[in-house]
Amino acid sequence: MQIFNAIGLEIPKGKTLNDLAEDAEQRGEASVSTRSGCVLYGHCWHIGAGLEVWTILYQSGAGDVFYADCRPGFRAKNKQNLKSWSLYEDEEEGEAAVEGCLEGSGVKVFFQLQNLTEVSPKNFQQKLLRTALGGLAVRAEVSATEDGFSWKQLCTTEGNAAKEKTYWRLCGKVTAFETLRNPHSGNDLYWMNLDLNEFKLEILVSQSDLRGGKLRVGATVKADVWLQGHIVSESTYYSNYEGIDWSARPVDCWKNFKKEN
Repeated sequence: MQIFNAIGLEIPKGKTLNDLAEDAEQRGEASVSTRSGCVLYGHCWHIGAGLEVWTILYQSGAGDVFYADCRPGFRAKNKQNLKSWSLYEDEEEGEAAVEGCLEGSGVKVFFQLQNLTEVSPKNFQQKLLRTALGGLAVRAEVSATEDGFSWKQLCTTEGNAAKEKTYWRLCGKVTAFETLRNPHSGNDLYWMNLDLNEFKLEILVSQSDLRGGKLRVGATVKADVWLQGHIVSESTYYSNYEGIDWSARPVDCWKNFKKEN
């Protein structure tokens, strides 16, 4: 439940995660992925500013349909290629995860795949998987000391052996940051781009949850994040389409077809 704070979404008293899943199903864009013996129905509620809520329904071969999962999401701007990757699925839980190494640096990542039902199976035939990764912070602080870069799975750190493999502990330098507001809840967030030495990662944190000193470019940030991401494909661009750009003039488009005699 706490992880929803990172996208500025709180579940009101008297409400449950199932209530949020129903809202996401009603407001979300539907997508379907067929498996042997079952069907997964995804609904992505595009809240705005890249913020999302995903809900997954599982339909068995016998036709029974039940709610499988509901989770927050964020469509990061940075695109990264994964090599030597593997896909893991738990169909009944509605979950999928990807493990691989970032091209160029070789850094290992393991993350929750959000848009499994949204992409074509052809994407999983590629040697390099085009992804957009983002960390949703469950804990973040601006450090008063300039500690070194770090990137570790939380389950490998002392006292956190039970944590899922998608949770990571990091320390990096802020190269850019912006304030975001969740259009639905009105809660304020920080978007940060962090330099982790061998790669860069975008993270989100609720402004009320950020501890320590003043956030600035060059500051050292320590955080525990739930790593999630999307596969970038043609269908992903279509899902982000928000309508006609009325600032573009039709005459400018037709100029591209004009031939010089």
